Amino acid sequence: MKGGSSGSISDSANGEASGNANPVDHIRLTPDLIALAQGGACVILGAREADGRPVVGIGVGARVDAESRIRVFLDRRPNERLLAAIESGSGVAVTFTRAVDHASFQVKAESAKTARADPNDFPEVGRQCVVARDELNELGLPPQVAAAFGSFNPTSVVVVELTPAAAFMQTPGPGAGSPVRT
Repeated sequence: MKGGSSGSISDSANGEASGNANPVDHIRLTPDLIALAQGGACVILGAREADGRPVVGIGVGARVDAESRIRVFLDRRPNERLLAAIESGSGVAVTFTRAVDHASFQVKAESAKTARADPNDFPEVGRQCVVARDELNELGLPPQVAAAFGSFNPTSVVVVELTPAAAFMQTPGPGAGSPVRT
């Protein structure tokens, strides 16, 4: 399997109880979930516009740091409504799905911020796009469709930065929708 983790996606994350002297207000993703998020996954973001209507967008890659803060990379033009909702203070949900086996999880954050992309991230975003394109080709999508999903324009890439407050398994099956255990 290209770009995927060799193991299964677990349903646990490392977190701290909120009763500690220094409460942790976010969850920590497990290595297998981080690998999925950074492994060429399909990335879908959701938010709410000021009038409450949902708005969605498509990312081209993601990076997760040691504290489980997530930076999602996306093209500004097709995602302008989503970015406006986030900049207006909407909460955000991000779903990561590996195309070849539908392994999925979703994170939610009460808020997020937008930022400029760091050109030092572009080689990693490019790698993730190649993995996504190759997996979609393996599934039989026409090459031009897979290429569209597996590409990005560095001049229009922006970043949505968030710290997940909750995570849920989304892989189809009996555990779908269950919270990632902390």
